[in-house]
Formats: sequence, structure tokens, C-alpha cells
Amino acid sequence: MLDMDEEELMAELVRSFNLADDCDERITGSLKEMMQELDRLILKIDRLEEEEPDINGWELYKE
Repeated sequence: MLDMDEEELMAELVRSFNLADDCDERITGSLKEMMQELDRLILKIDRLEEEEPDINGWELYKE
């Protein structure tokens, strides 16, 4: 990078910025998908607890 002229350096900086932005978008999309799945699982657990009152204390029996 030290032997690049100003134009080449700017082009490399823009390329690096675009790659970082693309990576950020993929990470953000993955996190959103994970949060949606987590919400779905929590809702399912809540429904199971409503249907089966005995399951509320399941943590006591995990040993």
C-alpha cells in the first residue's frame, strides 16, 4: 500500500469499505434471523407451559 498513488489508495479504501459494509449487512441479517427464531421458540415454550401446567417446574427435574 505504501507504493500506491493517491488514486489507487482511494480505490483500495473504497473497496475495503464496501467489503466491510457487505459483511456488516450479512451479520445484521443473520442476527435478525436468530432473534426471530429465538422469539418463535420462546413463544412455543410459553404455549407449552400454558397447555401443561406441570412443565413450569421442569428446571427442578433436570439433574
